[in-house]
Amino acid sequence: MEHSNAHSVDRRIQRTRQTIIDAFVKLMMEKEFSSIIIKDITEKANVNRSTFYAHYLDKYDLLDKIVEQKFSALRILMEHELAKPEREQPGFEAPDPYFLALFEHIADNESFYSAMFAKKPSEAFGVKMADVIRESCYAQISAMSLEKKMMVPMDLLLDYMSASIMGIIQSWLDQRMIYSPRYIALQLTRLSLSGTYAAMGLQK
Repeated sequence: MEHSNAHSVDRRIQRTRQTIIDAFVKLMMEKEFSSIIIKDITEKANVNRSTFYAHYLDKYDLLDKIVEQKFSALRILMEHELAKPEREQPGFEAPDPYFLALFEHIADNESFYSAMFAKKPSEAFGVKMADVIRESCYAQISAMSLEKKMMVPMDLLLDYMSASIMGIIQSWLDQRMIYSPRYIALQLTRLSLSGTYAAMGLQK
C-alpha cells in the first residue's frame, strides 16, 4: 500500500511539473523571457505560487531544468542508436540514424526548440546543444574506429559538423519545419557523403 501511495504521489508531482513546463514554453512563444514573471507562469498553468516554488527556485531554475531534461533525453537517444547491434548504414536513400533520431527528437519537442532558437532566452543554450551534438558525432566516429583514416584534425571536423547541424536546425525551425525529419536527415546525410563541393555540383 505504501509503495502504491508513493507511486501516486510521484505521478502527481510529474504531472504538476509537466503542467508548469508546458505553460512556461507557451509563454516563451508569446513573449520575451525577460518579461515573463512567476505570476504569468502560475496563471497559465493554473497552479498557485507555493506549488511553483515547491518545484523550482525561479524562472531561471525552471528553464535550466527543462534544458537539462531535453538534452538528457537527446543523449539517451544518441546512445541508444550507438548501442544497436546492427545499425542501418547511411546512404543516398537511407538517412544516418543519428541524424534521423536528432531531427525526430526536435520535432517531438517542437514548441520548446522553436522557443529556444527564436527567443534565445539563454545565451548558454546554443553552446550546450552544440556540445551535445559534438559529443554524439565524436562517439559515432570513435565507434567506427575512423580516427586514423581522417583527412582533417578531429577538432576541426567536430566543429564543422556541430556548427553545420546547428545551422540546419535553426533554418528548419525558422521555416516551421516544412520538411519532415526524415527528409532533413536524408539531405544532411547526402551532404555528409558527398562533401560540400560535390553537393554544389562541382566534379572532382
